[in-house]
Amino acid sequence: MTPSLERLAELVRQAEAKTRARKIEGEIQHAAEQFRTAESRARRAVERMRTVRPASLKALEQADADEQLLKDLVRKLAQFKSSLESQGDAEQLISTSQAEIERVRKQSRADIEEVTREVDEARRELRVALDQYRALRKELDRLLPELAERFAAEDRLLWDAEGHFPGGQLQLLAHEVDAGLNAYANLGKLEQYARLKVWIGRFRCYQAAHERDSDTTEELQALGHRVFHQLKWLSRQYEPGYIEAFRQDFSTDWNAYVAEAQEQLVQAIEAGRRSREAAGAAASSPPATTATATTATPPASPAPPASPAPAPAAPASAPSAGAPAQAAAAPAARPAGPPASLSSASTAVATASRALVDLKQFMTRAHLPEEGMERFLELLDRSVAETGPSDVDLLRLAYPYRRYIAGGPRLDALRRNLDRAYAGNGTGARHPSMN
Repeated sequence: MTPSLERLAELVRQAEAKTRARKIEGEIQHAAEQFRTAESRARRAVERMRTVRPASLKALEQADADEQLLKDLVRKLAQFKSSLESQGDAEQLISTSQAEIERVRKQSRADIEEVTREVDEARRELRVALDQYRALRKELDRLLPELAERFAAEDRLLWDAEGHFPGGQLQLLAHEVDAGLNAYANLGKLEQYARLKVWIGRFRCYQAAHERDSDTTEELQALGHRVFHQLKWLSRQYEPGYIEAFRQDFSTDWNAYVAEAQEQLVQAIEAGRRSREAAGAAASSPPATTATATTATPPASPAPPASPAPAPAAPASAPSAGAPAQAAAAPAARPAGPPASLSSASTAVATASRALVDLKQFMTRAHLPEEGMERFLELLDRSVAETGPSDVDLLRLAYPYRRYIAGGPRLDALRRNLDRAYAGNGTGARHPSMN
């Protein structure tokens, strides 16, 4: 894409954003409200099924046991029929027992059918609301990204909503782990620990779901084994730290466990960002003695300590005792403040950090690469413009999505660097920019 064509595309996007801005905000508000309502209904339906279905199944099992007991009693009654005081009473009790058993069976089956139908309807409604919200959310990220923060609560609710579908959370987790495997090695130890803790916590949360056994298929079982072995491999390969959730005998409130791990992940990302900012600022700062060393001329002999008057002016080629004092006073006479190059470098570091933070925040809530790629490429292009295509942090973030990156000279330059890193990894070497 040529620069003029790129600018034209940006103008078209801005015009489209202004046109759609009048409608999309109201549409996504309505979609978010429908999504919350549908999620609440689905949650209540699933909770009711988790309560009613086991009780109804237990009642059916008890009815079968009672029926078998009734048959045994009838058989024994036939053997001792001559010893009965009242044969009519026995026949009446048999009929009453049969009717009660049949009534329990009928009621239990009706309850199971009712809750199953209610859950199916709630899931269909939730799926429609989910798809509509995600479509509008994707359009919002493309046209009006500044409004995305208003829907952070709904974005977090997406994970809970997938839990109302059989295997939904496990499939989301598997996708997230697959997407993060390549970049995991480039994370700091704290971020590795927190991210792995989030993943294993979500896996154990899925395992602990009451509905798991009844809805698990062979495909989901295989997927669960694959995800768990991937997480164990990450733990053994990189050793980020001891995580108790890998122990099968460890149990806790898994929702609270995941929430705590997510908070640790946010703190680890922020700590890494501050560390990189400090390192970048230190690397761009010149040595403190450079200006004095280049302007001051060392004296040929030490100044007389008892001379109260300043030395007379001397030719430029002849060093004098007053030269060091004049050279030291010269910088003080200039306006205080950092050099222009240092100030601009610090500003560039801060701006680049903000761009990378925006990109990281978007990647935590987007379901890449299926959803959000347009917004991802837009944020990636902004980051390349501010940090350059060889920035280490940017390469680490973009590496898992290398084959999707295209659409402009800056992104093409980033793609070439990623391809070189990929080729280096394939031959057993590592590209310098990825170290």
